[in-house]
Amino acid sequence: MGDKFGSIVFYSFYIFERNYHELKSTIQGYKNLIASDDFISDRQKYMELHIYGGRELSRLIHNYATAWSSLRDSTRAIQRKLEKSEEEEIRKFVIEYEDKLNESLKDSFENLFVRDLRNYVQHKAVPVPNLHWTMIRNLSSSDTPLMDTDCSFEFSTREIQDFNRWCDSSKEYMKNNESIPVEKIIDRHFDMMKEFYLWINFRDDQLNPYASSEMKQFTFEQWKQKQNSM
Repeated sequence: MGDKFGSIVFYSFYIFERNYHELKSTIQGYKNLIASDDFISDRQKYMELHIYGGRELSRLIHNYATAWSSLRDSTRAIQRKLEKSEEEEIRKFVIEYEDKLNESLKDSFENLFVRDLRNYVQHKAVPVPNLHWTMIRNLSSSDTPLMDTDCSFEFSTREIQDFNRWCDSSKEYMKNNESIPVEKIIDRHFDMMKEFYLWINFRDDQLNPYASSEMKQFTFEQWKQKQNSM
């Protein structure tokens, strides 16, 4: 089964992964800028980051959601091909795949929110996150300030909730939160996606007709440990 998944899905996953890391790198760059003395003392820089930084992040979030959609479609296309395989082991894998998808990813809040966000971008507008400040109680030691600040880029619930294609879990989240910490949601979503596609990679290797007997006996966790040790 090796090249059926390998040549299509993992190219799509590479694009998806690169979009995620570009988003994370840009956010970290903005956070480093915000922490600098020049930024703190210059209101003009603050306004520029709020406007232009938010606009750039909206582009990157759009790219992430679009890459997710393309990856999902690529995977579905391969799944439909495998359902028609003449090999019983491959057809059984399709059932295993569906079970794994349902168990670990498909109906999670994070996956449904990214799906809804993709629909929002496609059918309504590209939402722009706002610079959001949070006060944090500092309990680390007695010689540090009692309160500290943290910043993030978040969607305003009020600005995006008027859309009839939000699913129930997204609506419920927005009902209980004034802003949406999109970076945190995407972080959790990417971790789940990466784990799921690592599992596909693992099973793809196992079902390869040239797989070693050792490979066929590995558990997913054993395989991951071996990959990490290389």
